[in-house]
Amino acid sequence: MDKITVREKTALYTLKGFITIVFTASLYYIWVKFYNPTIPTPFYRQGNYLLTAVFLVAYLGFTKIYGAFNIGSAPLVDIIYSQVVSVGFLTGVAYITFSLLSYKMLNIFPFAAIFLLFSVFAALWSFVTDAVYFKIHAPKKTLVVFNNYDSYLSLKGIRSMDRRFNVVETVNSENISLNDIYEKVDRVKAVFLCGVPSDYRNEIVKYCIATNRVAYVKPKISDCILRGGKTIQLMNVPVYRCKRNSSSILYQGIKRAFDVIISVVGIIITSPVTAATAIAIKKEDGGPVFYRQKRLTYNGKEFYVFKFRSMRVNAEKDGVARLASDNDDRITKVGGIIRKMRIDELPQLLNILKGDMSFVGPRPERPEIAAQYEKEMPEFALRLQVKAGLTGYAQIYGKYNTPPYDKVLMDLMYIANQSVIEDLRLIIMTLKIVFTPSSTEGIQDGQITAQNHENPNDEN
Repeated sequence: MDKITVREKTALYTLKGFITIVFTASLYYIWVKFYNPTIPTPFYRQGNYLLTAVFLVAYLGFTKIYGAFNIGSAPLVDIIYSQVVSVGFLTGVAYITFSLLSYKMLNIFPFAAIFLLFSVFAALWSFVTDAVYFKIHAPKKTLVVFNNYDSYLSLKGIRSMDRRFNVVETVNSENISLNDIYEKVDRVKAVFLCGVPSDYRNEIVKYCIATNRVAYVKPKISDCILRGGKTIQLMNVPVYRCKRNSSSILYQGIKRAFDVIISVVGIIITSPVTAATAIAIKKEDGGPVFYRQKRLTYNGKEFYVFKFRSMRVNAEKDGVARLASDNDDRITKVGGIIRKMRIDELPQLLNILKGDMSFVGPRPERPEIAAQYEKEMPEFALRLQVKAGLTGYAQIYGKYNTPPYDKVLMDLMYIANQSVIEDLRLIIMTLKIVFTPSSTEGIQDGQITAQNHENPNDEN
């Protein structure tokens, strides 16, 4: 296996440290130069250093959450976007903080200037760092092991990462023995496993670990359930205790209080956008501004979700419940805009305030669509061990047209990891994807749901 030298690692860490220092030093400069002398009680040296340290930690936090330093594992465009978003939010936080310290709204020009200049700098830094990374890291020779054609298709994103993975062979596990797989593993550096039967898959993973290969495994639903289990000792036997989700009363109380406070604040802050959207919808075709639609939440309870109307009136007059497709002629002009910017979701703040939904949780699905998914995949109902949410793993890491099996995986990952800190992280992440058009892609024309023709991941 190839090893990265200390010099190469140092080069990458130096580049990451460089951009961090440049941005933090820039904030320090505009604070000391433009604002500190004007506040009622100016900071001295130690106070300035402390304030700078706070923004240093905040910058590292934003870049960690948004993956702005995920060089090599994320596309270059995403790295640039993540850096710009991180800088944008932190610049906004700095402006608010400096204004509070000054007891007045400050001149925003220095902040706007630093944001624009640093965005250009971040783009240049990303190009250079990306080039250095792939100069150091040659694409890994990779073996892909799948179980059926649909599971093979689910790895199309991996096959497009040719700068990181050089897929030299693709194997269907149904047509080959374990010993033959081992021989192929010996000739590569990375192995992708998708939809492979669990006993077969586990042996391959153990062999990869023993021979110092990297195994990338797409989990099964049972894996996500086990991940949420609690490790306990029964006498001298270590076991996973797996049961239906039962969050602590403290967590539930904090989450509900957070939902109420933030939904009220959100309704107030977004009221100008809400008013403008309502006028635009009404002006376009004279139809109703809002619409209600039956959805599912905790334990399959039905409720009516509120949304801005983005489709023409009587869009489902044929009585068939269907998701929006890429070229759906039911979507109005205003509707297309508000769907891309997620503005159509704003009325759901009322559902959160009522308690039908939470800010973070599985996407609330329509009963008719959920019933269709559950016919082929009964595990789809496991998503509703918690209250439905405005945002969550599936909404952030998936897309509108993400296959239901993958949505279940992501929702169960959230259920296994839910905490106050995780909820806050996901809410911050949501601010990034609002302006990501691909996250709102519809299903293909002619489809009714996002379900594949086959279940690519049998639970065996």
